[in-house]
Amino acid sequence: MDINDLRRMLKAAADAMGDKAKAIEDLEAQDDAEVGALEAAVAAFETAEGEFKALQVKVTRAEAVERAKAATATSELDTSATGAAGATETPQAPAAAKDPEHDGIEVGFMAHALINARGDRDRAAARLERDGHSAISAALSGASESAGGVTLPRPQAQQVIGLLRPRVTVRASGARVHDMPAGELRNARQATPASAAYGAENAAMVESEPTFDKVEEKFRKLTSLVPVGNSLLRHSSASIAILTRDSIIMEMGLKNDLAFLRFDGSGNLPKGLRQWALAENWQDAVAGTDPAVVEAAIRRIKSRVEDANVAMVSPGWIMRASAKNFLASLRWPNGFKVFPSIDDSGTLHGYPIRTTSQIPGNLGAGGDETEIYFADFAEIMIGDSMQITFGSSTEAAYVNQSGDTVSAFQNDLTLMRAIAEHDMAPAHDEAIAGLNGVGWSL
Repeated sequence: MDINDLRRMLKAAADAMGDKAKAIEDLEAQDDAEVGALEAAVAAFETAEGEFKALQVKVTRAEAVERAKAATATSELDTSATGAAGATETPQAPAAAKDPEHDGIEVGFMAHALINARGDRDRAAARLERDGHSAISAALSGASESAGGVTLPRPQAQQVIGLLRPRVTVRASGARVHDMPAGELRNARQATPASAAYGAENAAMVESEPTFDKVEEKFRKLTSLVPVGNSLLRHSSASIAILTRDSIIMEMGLKNDLAFLRFDGSGNLPKGLRQWALAENWQDAVAGTDPAVVEAAIRRIKSRVEDANVAMVSPGWIMRASAKNFLASLRWPNGFKVFPSIDDSGTLHGYPIRTTSQIPGNLGAGGDETEIYFADFAEIMIGDSMQITFGSSTEAAYVNQSGDTVSAFQNDLTLMRAIAEHDMAPAHDEAIAGLNGVGWSL
């Protein structure tokens, strides 16, 4: 049982305490309540409280173990520290990775070892120990096994999640990432604000009735299937570990980026910014490349967010690189650039631009539309399990992007599967706006 299971049980125990407390309050409010019934309700509450406290101790202990693993599994790795065990007797400095390129390399070594051990955690840990990576071996030995494979210890999984940040534009733009240990999270939000009014002295005050809504997030499972040549896996080195790490991050990052921007929330999919945006905040088919039309459209979507009293803590733009280049090259009839700040500082109307290939350039009836997003990303909440599960197979087959079935066994490949869980929702929908530009990505 891992720490997330314990946290889910702790939440359930807290909910049970709430139910028992409510039952006591209901009985106390009854004038004719039986004494026996009240005593039984109090006893039930005390039992629930005892279960909660016992689980609280287990969660605290599990968190202490995680902190210990994080302290002992600090990367000591560079290219000189990847030889076989016994290659050197020189003590290694217990410092963080010397080279920024090695951030998260422990994950690469863990994945590499698990693949070679065909998912057997103990054999993988023994291999790491034999190759001289005792700190990583110790961390992997404490990993939990599940039906989906081996779940990496949270300190190492967080390294991969941190490396995903610059590759996923919504994350990189300042979205707030929070732990979602119980598998779901429900936040209250104010749907309509309170009001204020002037009045005469001693006159009755006008009532104010703000309304409230809720924002719900629950785990959406992201899976990434990466085929790796077995010839590479026969070597254990920092470069191969980095290659393995980068393969995982690249595949998961691309899909995560697409999901948080454009997925519709159906089935088990997250709901992306495009679907969260209010209808009045989105301009459809802004046609033409006339500078005045383009500038007015860009200004309008920015104004939709600013006029909604959004705090504008982390505002920014997301678009295709070709759309950015189109806007950067746009000129007024006198030859001056319409948006000179794009080339000068990478900003548009004072706010940073991030680009991604995951926004299509062939949308619309004519196949020549693309999307441009603007939002205050401090209003975007990402709930994350902070876990990654690895599995592997040398016998399975997969369907490639061309639709062809490829046998891993026949092609001497190993299929590596990584699973992460997360969801995204805005605190306020008004913080998102955008448009479809026709001919803006050619």
